[in-house]
Amino acid sequence: MSQDPYTGYTNQPQNPYVHETLQNPHGIPPGPDTTPPPYGYGQQEQNHGQQQQSYACPPPQATPLPLEQAIKELPSQYRKVLTQPSAHTFAQEMGKASWKIVWAQLIGYAVVSAILSYLASLIIPNPFLNLFGTTPSNPIMIQLIHWGLTLGLTPLIILSFFIGNGLSYLMAKIFQGQGTFLAQSYTELLYGIPLGILSILISWVPLLGAIMALGINIYKIVLQIFSIMAVHRLSGGKATAVVLLSIAFLIVGIFFAVLLLIFVVALIISIGRIH
Repeated sequence: MSQDPYTGYTNQPQNPYVHETLQNPHGIPPGPDTTPPPYGYGQQEQNHGQQQQSYACPPPQATPLPLEQAIKELPSQYRKVLTQPSAHTFAQEMGKASWKIVWAQLIGYAVVSAILSYLASLIIPNPFLNLFGTTPSNPIMIQLIHWGLTLGLTPLIILSFFIGNGLSYLMAKIFQGQGTFLAQSYTELLYGIPLGILSILISWVPLLGAIMALGINIYKIVLQIFSIMAVHRLSGGKATAVVLLSIAFLIVGIFFAVLLLIFVVALIISIGRIH
């Protein structure tokens, strides 16, 4: 033991086997950790005059699942997204995205939709042809039109998906979204496929089916807003603007596409009546 000639304090040797624990001299507990997680969405909460930071969404899964396992988990993911709609839910699922599972879902959905549409044409024959007040008398021509509409529906669904999704992605980037096209495509299929199949089945019901289909489409808009919020880390207002503007542009495009379709069908009917 010796005394420091400059400070007057006594220097005592330290026990090398005892670890010293630093104590808070004022007895004040440390405040909450406000360091943001690597991925999340923050919101400010006021609590008795003190501002605290809370994060609603945990980091998503880092790696996608193998294709076989991803397909097995799709039903539970569909159910979770439809019954627990929120940006938090989509943030939990978006980390599982991969192009393999996106294409598997998209091709499967296109094939199922084509089959259901063909069955609908058998139950409700000539839904498009009756628009013109007449139908071709040639049964072969009727079958060709049915098969043409059915087979053409598969690539049309895939093409329309990428067009609509690409438009939403572009609008999200305009609003400074941070997500990827892959993650947005994946999350959109999680609700788009089950609701799309349900819409086809409901459309078979006269009158009531149209009303229920309208409700499903409104619910799809709500889910798309949550999806955009999660993927692109946007606020609810910006995500809503992205979705509504995308729908407005799509309506204009669909209008011109329907005019073209009517023209083609009318041309086919005219050829059938001539022969």
